Formats: sequence, C-alpha cells, structure tokens
Amino acid sequence: MPTWVDADFPGGSIEVVRAAGRGPIELAIPEDSASDVRQWFAFRVGTGERPRDIVIQNAGEATFPNGWPGYRAMVSHDGARWSRAPTAYEDGALVIRHVPRGQATLYAYFALYPVARLERLLARVRRADHVSVGVAGESVMGRPVPLVSAGWGDRTVWLLARQHPGEVPASFVADGLLRRLAREDDDTVRFVLERARLRVAPLVDVDGAELGNMRTNAAGANLNRAWDDPDPEDAPEVHALLGAIEETGVDLFLDVHADESSPFAFAAGSEGNPSVTDELLAREAELRAILEDETRELVDEPGYPLDAPGEADLSCASNQMGERFGCPALTLEMPIKDCGDECVPAGWSPARAQRFG
Repeated sequence: MPTWVDADFPGGSIEVVRAAGRGPIELAIPEDSASDVRQWFAFRVGTGERPRDIVIQNAGEATFPNGWPGYRAMVSHDGARWSRAPTAYEDGALVIRHVPRGQATLYAYFALYPVARLERLLARVRRADHVSVGVAGESVMGRPVPLVSAGWGDRTVWLLARQHPGEVPASFVADGLLRRLAREDDDTVRFVLERARLRVAPLVDVDGAELGNMRTNAAGANLNRAWDDPDPEDAPEVHALLGAIEETGVDLFLDVHADESSPFAFAAGSEGNPSVTDELLAREAELRAILEDETRELVDEPGYPLDAPGEADLSCASNQMGERFGCPALTLEMPIKDCGDECVPAGWSPARAQRFG
C-alpha cells in the first residue's frame, strides 16, 4: 500500500510536500485561516512501506520557533490514547522519527480535543441537577459558544479556556474542571458552590478548533487581543462573552491558555494595569501561591517579562477584566512541551492537564 497523508478531520492541518518514494515524508505547516500565523499541525499517515522519517520542513518559519527545541510531537493510533514520538529540531525542520502502524496513525502538535468531544462532555455534565449548560453567543461561522453555570454563592467566578484554538491543553484543563464540578457528592464542590457562582466557557474559539487554527478564529481575529473593543462581526465570541460578564460582574477571572516554550505552568497577573492596587496584587500573589502548593505543574515565577506599571495590554482578557472590575484576574499558561525542569517533572500530558483542572 502506498503512503498517504491527510488532514481531513476536525482540527486537522497540514500541507503535503512529498509522500511518495522511499525518502522522508515531507510536510509543511499551513497558515491559520485568514491569518499568517502558523504553528498547529494535525494529520494522519497510512503506509505499508518501510519506516520513514516525517519531516516538517518549515518548522523554523513558525510563529513561535522557540517552542521547538526539546519538543516532541504527539502520536495516537486510535485518537484517544496519546503518547510522545521521538522528535528533533534540525536546521529549521521538525523531524518525527516514529513508525506508523495500522490503517492510520495520528500525529499532532498536542492531543486533539475536538468540538464533538466537548459536546459529549456537556451532555454528561448537564445531567447534574446543580449544573446548567447554555450558550453565551455564536461564533463567526454560527457555532454556539458553550457556557456552563453552577453555584449560588455571593461571589462570581469566570473561567475561559482555549481562546487560542491550538492551545489544546486548556481544553483538557476545562474538561477536568467540568467533570469534577458535575459530581453531586463532592464536598469540596458543594463548599465552593455555596460561596460562589461559577461561569465556565470551556471552548471560546469553536471555529478555530474545527478549522485546525493555532491562534485565530474563522475571521482571522486573535480573540485574546479583542477585549478592549470586541467587533461583533470579527470577534462575536468575545463580544458575547463580554456582554455576559458585564451582566453578572466578576470577582475572580481566570483565562486558561498554553505556552509553546515553557516547561511548566505559570500565571500572569495584573501588575501592569493602570489602576492596579497593592491589595489586588497581594490577592493575586496569594492565589498563585495556592496553585503552586496544590498542583505539581504550576511554578510561581514569571513566565513572561512583567508589564511595566500602566503598560498592560488591555485588549487581553485578564488585563481587561482586572482593570474593568478591579478583581484578581490571572492568565493561566499550561505547558505544551513535556520537557520539565528542576521544579516540575517531565511527562506533561492530556491526563495531567485534566488533573490540573
């Protein structure tokens, strides 16, 4: 059987340069739809020939090439169980050294979490009496942006995930959170819900997730750069969510992302907001310390250069929410690589992201 490569599935993205012959399978990462961003890849390989390297030739032209050193691609034979494949970054190319087997082998930047999987989870979650599943609004392509609500306390907590569709660890974090939130006999969940109202948007960029984009929606908009003045045409997802947040208010805001190069999870706060106070910074610092104590993955140190006072980008969700509502607002960045460091052991995976949630 000759070798074939395709990306004809939700979240798939690859360009085939050369698959025939006896040399390496040569591929390229395409740009996001309506955008010049490129980083995400997901494809299937079927082959009956001898083992061949898979070479992504233009990895050095990716938007975040600093993410490739130490990176290993993810591989699955059934779409459910994922592992890491031996991968090297050599002369601007990403070389995956793995033997495809069976009718099709999946390779991806990170394990897939398609919209259909979320829909199955939401169907399960909505069976819990204390949880409701609704819609915040619609995407550019008319898909519903799901919103999960629970709790009856006097504080409002908002959590968003996957504004950037290629940052798939955020979906696994939201998955873990929602699975626990739906437990009716969990004393910790009841303790939280008696004190807070939770609003969770588990997949903000539903179009980008289906299209196989890394960072943008179907209109080419970076949703986490639209929160200061969201356009209802180009960024309807943010426009709808901001309206919902304004209706409820927010006392704590968390926005879950994933970082291409960090070996550990970290949190970015509001230190650069124009109206930030010492009290607010102390509350954010306390929350970061709790997260470090309670998880294996998060390290309480800056993953990005700190914003200078008054210089925060208020088009980003957490900065805008912290400035607008005067509440603690953190961007939580999960790792994508699994290299680890002296603080966090290697082995970052979908299961660890779920446990973090």
